[in-house]
Amino acid sequence: MIYQKQDKLIKGLAKYYGQDLFDYLEALEKETDEIHEPLPCTKIKKVYSTELITPNFKGLLMDFVYEMVDDSYIHYEHYSGNLTHGNLTHTGRYDMELHEETGKPINTIIISTGNPNKSETECWIGKVNKYTPIRIIFLKKYPGDQRLKNVKIKIENNKKLTAFDILDLIFIPFLNTTKNSEEIVKEICGYVSKITKITTKQTKILTWGLWLTTEIFIKNPETLEKVRTMSTLKGQSINEKLHNREIELRQKGKQEGIQEEKTNMKNTIKTLENEGKTSDEILKTLKTTF
Repeated sequence: MIYQKQDKLIKGLAKYYGQDLFDYLEALEKETDEIHEPLPCTKIKKVYSTELITPNFKGLLMDFVYEMVDDSYIHYEHYSGNLTHGNLTHTGRYDMELHEETGKPINTIIISTGNPNKSETECWIGKVNKYTPIRIIFLKKYPGDQRLKNVKIKIENNKKLTAFDILDLIFIPFLNTTKNSEEIVKEICGYVSKITKITTKQTKILTWGLWLTTEIFIKNPETLEKVRTMSTLKGQSINEKLHNREIELRQKGKQEGIQEEKTNMKNTIKTLENEGKTSDEILKTLKTTF
Protein backbone atom coordinates (compact mmCIF):
# COMPACT_ATOMS: atom_id res chain seq x y z
CA MET A 1 0.00 0.00 0.00
CA ILE A 2 2.79 2.44 0.91
CA TYR A 3 4.58 1.51 -2.32
CA GLN A 4 1.43 2.36 -4.30
CA LYS A 5 1.20 5.80 -2.67
CA GLN A 6 4.87 6.54 -3.31
CA ASP A 7 4.41 5.33 -6.88
CA LYS A 8 1.36 7.56 -7.36
CA LEU A 9 3.30 10.54 -6.01
CA ILE A 10 6.27 10.06 -8.35
CA LYS A 11 4.06 9.34 -11.39
CA GLY A 12 1.87 12.36 -10.73
CA LEU A 13 4.83 14.71 -10.38
CA ALA A 14 6.33 13.29 -13.57
CA LYS A 15 3.12 13.90 -15.49
CA TYR A 16 2.20 17.37 -14.25
CA TYR A 17 5.59 18.79 -13.26
CA GLY A 18 7.63 17.09 -16.00
CA GLN A 19 10.57 19.36 -16.88
CA ASP A 20 10.72 20.82 -13.36
CA LEU A 21 10.91 17.34 -11.80
CA PHE A 22 13.57 16.29 -14.31
CA ASP A 23 15.66 19.41 -13.57
CA TYR A 24 15.17 18.98 -9.81
CA LEU A 25 16.49 15.41 -9.84
CA GLU A 26 19.43 16.51 -11.98
CA ALA A 27 20.19 19.31 -9.51
CA LEU A 28 20.11 16.86 -6.59
CA GLU A 29 22.74 14.72 -8.29
CA LYS A 30 25.05 17.68 -8.93
CA GLU A 31 25.19 18.45 -5.21
CA THR A 32 27.18 15.28 -4.51
CA ASP A 33 30.80 14.45 -5.23
CA GLU A 34 29.81 11.44 -7.32
CA ILE A 35 30.65 11.36 -11.02
CA HIS A 36 27.72 10.50 -13.24
CA GLU A 37 27.58 9.85 -16.92
CA PRO A 38 26.01 12.94 -18.52
CA LEU A 39 22.65 12.41 -20.13
CA PRO A 40 22.65 12.89 -23.92
CA CYS A 41 19.73 15.33 -23.69
CA THR A 42 18.01 17.18 -20.83
CA LYS A 43 15.09 18.87 -22.58
CA ILE A 44 11.75 17.09 -22.72
CA LYS A 45 9.64 17.13 -25.88
CA LYS A 46 6.78 14.97 -24.66
CA VAL A 47 5.65 13.26 -21.47
CA TYR A 48 4.10 9.88 -22.21
CA SER A 49 1.25 8.22 -20.37
CA THR A 50 2.42 6.26 -17.35
CA GLU A 51 0.69 3.18 -18.68
CA LEU A 52 0.61 1.87 -22.23
CA ILE A 53 2.97 3.56 -24.68
CA THR A 54 1.53 1.76 -27.73
CA PRO A 55 -1.05 -1.00 -28.30
CA ASN A 56 1.77 -3.51 -28.82
CA PHE A 57 3.22 -2.96 -25.38
CA LYS A 58 1.74 -6.21 -24.04
CA GLY A 59 0.21 -4.74 -20.89
CA LEU A 60 3.48 -3.52 -19.37
CA LEU A 61 2.98 -0.68 -16.92
CA MET A 62 6.08 1.53 -17.01
CA ASP A 63 6.27 4.30 -14.45
CA PHE A 64 6.90 7.19 -16.84
CA VAL A 65 8.71 7.98 -20.06
CA TYR A 66 9.96 11.26 -21.50
CA GLU A 67 10.62 11.70 -25.22
CA MET A 68 13.50 14.16 -25.46
CA VAL A 69 14.07 16.83 -28.10
CA ASP A 70 16.87 14.72 -29.68
CA ASP A 71 14.36 11.84 -30.17
CA SER A 72 15.94 9.68 -27.47
CA TYR A 73 13.89 8.46 -24.51
CA ILE A 74 14.37 8.82 -20.76
CA HIS A 75 12.66 6.00 -18.88
CA TYR A 76 12.18 6.57 -15.15
CA GLU A 77 11.26 3.67 -12.89
CA HIS A 78 10.52 4.02 -9.17
CA TYR A 79 11.09 1.42 -6.42
CA SER A 80 10.27 2.03 -2.76
CA GLY A 81 12.40 -0.73 -1.23
CA ASN A 82 16.01 -1.85 -1.63
CA LEU A 83 16.78 -2.66 -5.27
CA THR A 84 16.91 -6.36 -6.11
CA HIS A 85 17.97 -8.46 -9.08
CA GLY A 86 14.28 -8.87 -9.87
CA ASN A 87 13.72 -5.09 -9.95
CA LEU A 88 16.57 -4.64 -12.42
CA THR A 89 15.49 -7.45 -14.75
CA HIS A 90 11.94 -6.07 -14.62
CA THR A 91 13.18 -2.61 -15.64
CA GLY A 92 15.47 -4.08 -18.31
CA ARG A 93 12.50 -5.87 -19.88
CA TYR A 94 10.69 -2.54 -20.15
CA ASP A 95 13.73 -1.01 -21.87
CA MET A 96 13.96 -3.79 -24.42
CA GLU A 97 10.25 -3.52 -25.22
CA LEU A 98 10.41 0.27 -25.55
CA HIS A 99 13.51 0.10 -27.74
CA GLU A 100 11.91 -2.56 -29.95
CA GLU A 101 8.76 -0.44 -30.24
CA THR A 102 10.45 2.89 -30.99
CA GLY A 103 13.86 1.99 -32.43
CA LYS A 104 15.27 4.89 -30.39
CA PRO A 105 18.00 5.05 -27.69
CA ILE A 106 16.61 4.38 -24.21
CA ASN A 107 18.30 5.91 -21.15
CA THR A 108 16.94 4.51 -17.91
CA ILE A 109 17.01 6.21 -14.53
CA ILE A 110 15.81 4.40 -11.41
CA ILE A 111 14.53 6.37 -8.40
CA SER A 112 14.76 4.44 -5.15
CA THR A 113 13.71 5.29 -1.60
CA GLY A 114 15.58 2.23 -0.36
CA ASN A 115 18.99 1.81 1.30
CA PRO A 116 21.82 2.32 -1.24
CA ASN A 117 24.13 0.04 0.79
CA LYS A 118 21.68 -2.85 0.64
CA SER A 119 20.68 -2.53 -3.00
CA GLU A 120 21.88 -4.10 -6.23
CA THR A 121 22.92 -1.66 -8.92
CA GLU A 122 23.67 -3.98 -11.84
CA CYS A 123 22.21 -7.20 -13.10
CA TRP A 124 24.22 -10.02 -14.71
CA ILE A 125 22.30 -12.30 -17.04
CA GLY A 126 24.72 -15.14 -17.63
CA LYS A 127 28.49 -14.55 -17.76
CA VAL A 128 28.72 -11.86 -20.42
CA ASN A 129 25.44 -9.96 -20.51
CA LYS A 130 24.99 -7.18 -17.96
CA TYR A 131 22.13 -4.71 -17.53
CA THR A 132 22.95 -1.41 -15.85
CA PRO A 133 20.67 1.68 -15.78
CA ILE A 134 22.40 4.89 -16.88
CA ARG A 135 21.71 6.27 -13.41
CA ILE A 136 20.24 5.20 -10.07
CA ILE A 137 19.00 7.96 -7.77
CA PHE A 138 18.93 6.84 -4.14
CA LEU A 139 17.00 9.65 -2.45
CA LYS A 140 18.43 8.71 0.96
CA LYS A 141 21.91 9.73 -0.24
CA TYR A 142 20.97 13.41 -0.47
CA PRO A 143 20.95 15.66 2.63
CA GLY A 144 17.57 17.23 3.36
CA ASP A 145 18.20 19.35 6.47
CA GLN A 146 19.83 22.27 4.66
CA ARG A 147 17.23 22.18 1.91
CA LEU A 148 14.47 22.41 4.51
CA LYS A 149 16.24 25.29 6.23
CA ASN A 150 16.59 27.19 2.95
CA VAL A 151 12.92 26.91 2.00
CA LYS A 152 11.86 27.76 5.58
CA ILE A 153 13.85 31.03 5.39
CA LYS A 154 12.15 31.92 2.09
CA ILE A 155 8.70 31.28 3.56
CA GLU A 156 9.42 33.28 6.73
CA ASN A 157 10.71 36.19 4.64
CA ASN A 158 7.65 36.10 2.37
CA LYS A 159 9.73 35.28 -0.72
CA LYS A 160 8.19 33.90 -3.88
CA LEU A 161 8.71 30.14 -4.10
CA THR A 162 10.26 28.43 -7.12
CA ALA A 163 9.35 25.06 -8.64
CA PHE A 164 12.37 23.56 -6.83
CA ASP A 165 11.11 24.92 -3.48
CA ILE A 166 7.75 23.22 -4.03
CA LEU A 167 9.45 19.94 -4.92
CA ASP A 168 11.70 20.25 -1.85
CA LEU A 169 8.64 20.49 0.40
CA ILE A 170 7.39 17.23 -1.15
CA PHE A 171 10.68 15.32 -1.45
CA ILE A 172 12.56 16.27 1.74
CA PRO A 173 10.83 13.55 3.87
CA PHE A 174 12.36 10.99 1.48
CA LEU A 175 15.88 12.46 1.71
CA ASN A 176 18.51 11.94 4.41
CA THR A 177 17.56 14.04 7.46
CA THR A 178 18.55 14.08 11.14
CA LYS A 179 14.88 13.81 12.16
CA ASN A 180 12.57 10.95 11.30
CA SER A 181 10.30 11.38 8.30
CA GLU A 182 7.10 11.80 10.34
CA GLU A 183 8.56 14.73 12.28
CA ILE A 184 9.86 16.28 9.07
CA VAL A 185 6.40 16.03 7.47
CA LYS A 186 4.79 17.71 10.50
CA GLU A 187 7.40 20.47 10.39
CA ILE A 188 6.87 21.04 6.67
CA CYS A 189 3.09 21.25 7.08
CA GLY A 190 3.60 23.91 9.76
CA TYR A 191 5.70 25.98 7.35
CA VAL A 192 3.24 25.49 4.50
CA SER A 193 0.43 27.15 6.46
CA LYS A 194 2.52 30.36 6.46
CA ILE A 195 3.05 30.50 2.69
CA THR A 196 1.58 33.61 1.07
CA LYS A 197 3.40 33.93 -2.26
CA ILE A 198 2.51 30.88 -4.29
CA THR A 199 0.89 30.40 -7.70
CA THR A 200 -2.30 28.41 -8.08
CA LYS A 201 -0.43 25.73 -10.05
CA GLN A 202 2.06 25.40 -7.19
CA THR A 203 -0.83 25.31 -4.73
CA LYS A 204 -2.42 22.38 -6.54
CA ILE A 205 0.85 20.44 -6.81
CA LEU A 206 1.85 21.06 -3.18
CA THR A 207 -1.60 20.31 -1.76
CA TRP A 208 -1.77 17.04 -3.69
CA GLY A 209 1.85 16.11 -2.87
CA LEU A 210 1.46 16.76 0.86
CA TRP A 211 -1.79 14.83 0.93
CA LEU A 212 0.12 11.74 -0.17
CA THR A 213 3.31 12.29 1.87
CA THR A 214 1.31 12.79 5.08
CA GLU A 215 -0.52 9.53 4.41
CA ILE A 216 2.77 7.73 3.73
CA PHE A 217 4.58 8.87 6.87
CA ILE A 218 1.90 9.63 9.50
CA LYS A 219 0.27 6.48 10.84
CA ASN A 220 -2.05 7.83 13.56
CA PRO A 221 -5.39 8.90 11.97
CA GLU A 222 -6.01 11.72 14.48
CA THR A 223 -2.51 13.14 13.99
CA LEU A 224 -2.93 12.84 10.23
CA GLU A 225 -6.13 14.91 10.29
CA LYS A 226 -4.55 17.60 12.49
CA VAL A 227 -1.49 17.89 10.27
CA ARG A 228 -3.60 18.12 7.11
CA THR A 229 -5.71 20.86 8.68
CA MET A 230 -2.55 22.70 9.72
CA SER A 231 -1.13 22.61 6.19
CA THR A 232 -4.10 24.29 4.48
CA LEU A 233 -2.81 26.67 1.83
CA LYS A 234 -4.25 30.14 1.48
CA GLY A 235 -4.33 29.70 -2.28
CA GLN A 236 -7.24 27.30 -1.93
CA SER A 237 -9.45 30.30 -1.16
CA ILE A 238 -9.58 31.03 -4.90
CA ASN A 239 -11.96 28.11 -5.32
CA GLU A 240 -13.89 29.37 -2.30
CA LYS A 241 -14.15 32.77 -4.02
CA LEU A 242 -15.73 31.13 -7.08
CA HIS A 243 -18.13 29.11 -4.92
CA ASN A 244 -19.13 32.05 -2.69
CA ARG A 245 -19.74 34.32 -5.68
CA GLU A 246 -22.05 31.71 -7.21
CA ILE A 247 -24.02 31.53 -3.94
CA GLU A 248 -24.23 35.33 -3.84
CA LEU A 249 -25.59 35.51 -7.39
CA ARG A 250 -28.16 32.81 -6.69
CA GLN A 251 -29.37 34.66 -3.60
CA LYS A 252 -29.83 37.79 -5.73
CA GLY A 253 -31.86 35.79 -8.23
CA LYS A 254 -29.38 36.37 -11.06
CA GLN A 255 -29.61 32.85 -12.43
CA GLU A 256 -28.91 33.87 -16.02
CA GLY A 257 -25.63 35.58 -15.14
CA ILE A 258 -24.12 32.84 -12.98
CA GLN A 259 -22.48 30.75 -15.71
CA GLU A 260 -21.24 33.77 -17.63
CA GLU A 261 -19.60 35.33 -14.56
CA LYS A 262 -18.10 32.00 -13.48
CA THR A 263 -16.59 31.62 -16.96
CA ASN A 264 -15.22 35.16 -16.87
CA MET A 265 -13.68 34.57 -13.45
CA LYS A 266 -12.07 31.31 -14.54
CA ASN A 267 -10.65 32.95 -17.65
CA THR A 268 -9.25 35.78 -15.54
CA ILE A 269 -7.68 33.28 -13.12
CA LYS A 270 -6.11 31.34 -15.99
CA THR A 271 -4.65 34.51 -17.50
CA LEU A 272 -3.19 35.60 -14.15
CA GLU A 273 -1.79 32.10 -13.54
CA ASN A 274 -0.02 32.21 -16.90
CA GLU A 275 1.49 35.54 -15.86
CA GLY A 276 2.91 33.85 -12.74
CA LYS A 277 0.72 35.73 -10.26
CA THR A 278 0.47 34.37 -6.72
CA SER A 279 -2.83 33.25 -5.19
CA ASP A 280 -3.04 36.40 -3.07
CA GLU A 281 -2.45 38.60 -6.14
CA ILE A 282 -5.16 36.73 -8.05
CA LEU A 283 -7.63 37.13 -5.19
CA LYS A 284 -6.98 40.88 -5.04
CA THR A 285 -7.76 41.16 -8.75
CA LEU A 286 -10.93 39.08 -8.40
CA LYS A 287 -12.15 41.25 -5.52
CA THR A 288 -11.77 44.45 -7.54
CA THR A 289 -13.12 43.02 -10.81
CA PHE A 290 -16.10 40.91 -9.70
